[in-house]
Amino acid sequence: MVISQWMFEREMGYRGSKSVLVNSTVKEQRVDDNYIVKPMLRYTLMGLERDYQIRILSKGLYKKERKFYSTLNNTNNNININPWFLTGFIDGEGCFRISLTKVNRAIGWRVQLFFQINLHEKDKALLESIKNYLGVGKIHSSGKNILQYRIQTFDELTILIKHMEKYPLISQKRADFELFKEAYELVMKNEHLNQDGILKIVSLKASLNLGLSDSLKLAFPNVIPATRFTDFAVNIPDPQWLAGFASAEGCFMVGITKSSKSNTGYQVYVVFIITQHIRDELLMKGLVDYFDCGRLARKRDVYEYQVSKFSDVVDKILSFFDKYPILGEKAKDFLDFCIVSDLMKSKDHLTEEGVAKIRKIKEGMNRGREI
Repeated sequence: MVISQWMFEREMGYRGSKSVLVNSTVKEQRVDDNYIVKPMLRYTLMGLERDYQIRILSKGLYKKERKFYSTLNNTNNNININPWFLTGFIDGEGCFRISLTKVNRAIGWRVQLFFQINLHEKDKALLESIKNYLGVGKIHSSGKNILQYRIQTFDELTILIKHMEKYPLISQKRADFELFKEAYELVMKNEHLNQDGILKIVSLKASLNLGLSDSLKLAFPNVIPATRFTDFAVNIPDPQWLAGFASAEGCFMVGITKSSKSNTGYQVYVVFIITQHIRDELLMKGLVDYFDCGRLARKRDVYEYQVSKFSDVVDKILSFFDKYPILGEKAKDFLDFCIVSDLMKSKDHLTEEGVAKIRKIKEGMNRGREI
């Protein structure tokens, strides 16, 4: 018998999710300065976390044991990027930044615009595939075990912006992009070379990501933050968008808890999770509608979309990602998730041997996966 239950965090252990309590702060976004910090809240991790669940395209581990799913057909050197997948991944991982640096010349400020994605170095193949798809940008080291894909020159930013206009973002990161694009247009008109233009760019930056630094607030005390763009659809536009978003934000979690109702003394369950800040409430509700299953659990300033009913996991979540694959290191976690689901489907989880096998698989998932 397969048992569905509500999860308690103390029972879940590390699940590879982006939502963990650390130092009593919450990061709304994950890449460098693209977040909002508040006391006593959960936060989502990526760019600066050194031990987050790393991503590499799977080479097909445990493939012989798989019974009914065949998602991972790519290799590290052959990751095909769909344009909607890329947009979904950027909705989860991308960061649009405006930099203002004090200089002793001309107007006194240097303006730089750039887009970046930070991932663990094991996901170099995925970053290279994104770079090859767009045909622009550079990949470089950005700290211990971290690689950064960056687009900075204006010719290259033009290509990125055209992609974003054709395949638009649907999370609240869309508002960041629109502010970024306004700054880009000002710079293209050389308005950053006069005082009025600088003030407009500072206003845009004040509404982007974390807003202004303390030094910029002192330099521009009267700046009024620009209005964030809100008039955009949040409907999931394409299944590949969801594959990209889940590759960035999703978590495939296997749980094992003690249970007096089981002959083995343990209950095994599988859960698919996506975590986002509450400002993306409409998007999170859209996941429930799109998959026609699961629930939202609000935890202070974050929502978790959770699918724990075993039949829904198998019939809806696994079948979806078998058709629209997860890419990156998370693909390995998805494959292990499928193997455990196979074992549960065949009732192996009701035997001591099956529980031991599942525990071994679980120990190698997410953070437990060997480099």
